Amino acid sequence: MRFNVSWLCLGLLLVACGQGDAPCDAACVKDDDACRERVCAGATNELMRAALDCSSLPEGGRCLGTRVVERCVLDVLLREDCGVGESCVEEDGAARCVEGAACVDGVTRCSGSLLEVCTDGRWRPRECEAGCVEEGQRGWCGGPGTTLSGSVRYARRGPDAAYQGWTPEAELVPARGFLVASFRGEWLLDLGVTDADGRFTVRVPARREDEDRIVVYAAGRGSTGAVEYAVADPALSGAQRVPAVPGASARIWSWSRSRRSLAERPVFTIHESEGSGAAAVFDALRLAWHRSRERYGRTGLPVVAWLGFGTTWSCGACFSAAPVTAAGRKWAAQVWLPGDADAAWWSEAMVLHELGHWVMASHGTSPEEGGPHFIGVPTFPGQAWSEGWATWFSADARSSSRYYDRQGGTMFWMDLESRVPAVGTWTRPKPWDGLLQRIEESEVSAILYKLGRGTLSRQPLYEALAAPAMKASPWARGYLRHRWRLEDGKVVDVRQTEDPAPCLADFLDALMCGGFPRSVMDAATEPAVAYPYPSHEPLCR
Repeated sequence: MRFNVSWLCLGLLLVACGQGDAPCDAACVKDDDACRERVCAGATNELMRAALDCSSLPEGGRCLGTRVVERCVLDVLLREDCGVGESCVEEDGAARCVEGAACVDGVTRCSGSLLEVCTDGRWRPRECEAGCVEEGQRGWCGGPGTTLSGSVRYARRGPDAAYQGWTPEAELVPARGFLVASFRGEWLLDLGVTDADGRFTVRVPARREDEDRIVVYAAGRGSTGAVEYAVADPALSGAQRVPAVPGASARIWSWSRSRRSLAERPVFTIHESEGSGAAAVFDALRLAWHRSRERYGRTGLPVVAWLGFGTTWSCGACFSAAPVTAAGRKWAAQVWLPGDADAAWWSEAMVLHELGHWVMASHGTSPEEGGPHFIGVPTFPGQAWSEGWATWFSADARSSSRYYDRQGGTMFWMDLESRVPAVGTWTRPKPWDGLLQRIEESEVSAILYKLGRGTLSRQPLYEALAAPAMKASPWARGYLRHRWRLEDGKVVDVRQTEDPAPCLADFLDALMCGGFPRSVMDAATEPAVAYPYPSHEPLCR
């Protein structure tokens, strides 16, 4: 056993045990007297967990969700994330990442006489008594009758090359995963979904009439078939306080075309003048929904993102797990996005940041420590943890270390990998100020980014967020929530409450107690010169 542990340290994980009086690394035990007396925290748990997982793992590995490969090497469980555009598939007794293997939920196809339906990112077979027929971009049980096929695209902008503003020209991109409905008047005939290229096929009446139309919705369905995430117009104008009550005419964003026009030219283009910014927001919402489900194997809270052009919110952009009934259904969570002249709806980074809060509320525990905060200014540990996680989730979902947004007429950005802000300096924590010091939220994001880059899979970070210890109040590090207000740009009236809240140190404990490599942890936190996290002494429950 000791030989296997030592090989694990020096071979697979490339972690060396401490020398002399230095503490052992968290993932290994060196075969000498000094190290044997100080068995590393978490090492035994990690080996037991690996052995348990390997005992039930197929020889060729398996897929954990749709984008993580699990396999065992010499009784050690290894995980590896699939790259952008790849998906994990199990073929011929082995799991591997394959380019272009992912599918869009709701899309159907034929495989011989079977109908295959994309469910939770995987193709699932269904029996067809009348056989399966492929027509247009869909598979059907039996003959579908008359159909109409086409493609949906929308106009979007992004940051220019210098990150000084939005690109002057919009590009047309595929609208993926949008619901597409076929109507005759008010009568719904069929409901489909656009695939990865924005293509769709829906049933239409055999005889064409002027009232026939095709409607595209910025909405996505869950595994039950109900709409569970959408972008909606709140039917409010001007400045609004959050949480505002949506107007009576609040609606999910949609765009309509006549059947006749699409029959003549089967390309459904959503232009800027029609609100293609809402389509861009939906693209980010769809990405967050699927990334969350891939990591956790279950869906998050049903969520609506409110975007009204000309509508602004007291919080700027924000999230709350506050339920609301509007736009035709009940939502468990809401995101508010500004619709002013900054056109921040083009910032996929910002939209995914707000949805990072949604991920935390859906699968973890929010510190619920709110108040004014600014990039580059250290803030209280609970808020820094929440905001830092949200920015890291945005970076991970986009596979980019650069965060960008536009506020008050000014574009700004920062890079998590290099710790470089667009303006000013990057404030690092001080080792002598302890674990519960005020810390810059972007520093939390940078630590998480380096933790994720230090391993083959970011799955441990997602699992740590949802670990039992991260949901058990009071939390081990003993942080208590603060309240404050801002006056003339300064934090005043600071009040410590009696309410416990999780913070970055609790999350790092959850990682280490799950067997995370100590060397990777120390490289990310830099305890001697920056954040003084004691990786050799995590608090485990």
